[in-house]
This record gives sequence, structure tokens and C-alpha cells, in this order.
Amino acid sequence: MSRLGLALAILNGVNVFMAIIVLAVVSGEIVLNVGDQKICLLSPSNDGRNFRACDTGIAISTIAMILGLLYVALAVIEQLSDTALSAFRGKTAVIIRGGVAGFMAFLWLVCFGVVVNAYNNNSVAKSNFYNDKSGAQAVSAFSFFSIIGWGAVAVIMIVFRAVRGSGSTQGGPVA
Repeated sequence: MSRLGLALAILNGVNVFMAIIVLAVVSGEIVLNVGDQKICLLSPSNDGRNFRACDTGIAISTIAMILGLLYVALAVIEQLSDTALSAFRGKTAVIIRGGVAGFMAFLWLVCFGVVVNAYNNNSVAKSNFYNDKSGAQAVSAFSFFSIIGWGAVAVIMIVFRAVRGSGSTQGGPVA
């Protein structure tokens, strides 16, 4: 496996790990079951019924987890087989994969903004009812680092693999 392929596989693995953490924290610590009702502690309204921030975190982390697993699988298959996925080695396909990674970085930016805004505008999260702020802080931190992780994947895919053609030969695989 080339150094560039190894770096992409590691970055995608880290992205999957961060998405799993965000998904687990939002669904386990921030969404509470109170009686027969669910309450989102990041709800901007004090009643906890507005799930915009919680739904955003769950949706984006689920998409990122699935997409990250797909990227890891593609990286492993590309390195193990010279001919199986030649379509994914072309410049256009690499740019598309880099663009999707850039779009995921944008989605994580949206998630980060929604979560931080909801936390800052929420009096429930700052009250005695919610003493442990580590859940909201974890979602904010891992959302922020996911922006960096997916952005790095996009830069590696587009700049190093498509534009510079790092590790490629005429008709051969891109590293």
C-alpha cells in the first residue's frame, strides 16, 4: 500500500470513529427518555421538543459513518486489486470522491454550527437539570475535528491524486 493510500485509509478510519462517537453521544447522552417522552437537551426551546440539533447530529454522523466505511472499503480494495476498480482510479472519479468528501466537511460544519448555536441559546443545558456538559462539548469537538478530517480527505483526493497524479503511471493505478 502506498503512503498516500495508507494516509487516506487512516483518515477515513478516523472519520468513521469520530462519526460513531457523535452518533453515540447524541443518541445516548443528549436525547433523554423522560417517562414516555423524548427530550433533546440541545433544544433551543426550553420544553425539549425541538429536535433540530439532535436530528442534525444523528443524520450527519450516520451519513458520515456509512460514507467513511465505503471509502475505507474502496481504499482497501484498490490496494488489493489492480484491475477490479479501475473506474474508481480515473481522474474524474477521484475528483468526484474528493468533492463528496468536501461536501461532508461542509455538512460537519453545518452540524457544528447548529449544535453550538443550540447549546448557546439553550437555558436547559445551562441549568442544574443538565450539570454534565460533556455530551454537548463532545459533539461540538468531534464535529469540529470531523471538518478537518473530511477536508483533509478532500484535499488529498483532489490535489494529490487527481491534479498531481501522485503515484500514477500511464494507464496504471493512482496511488
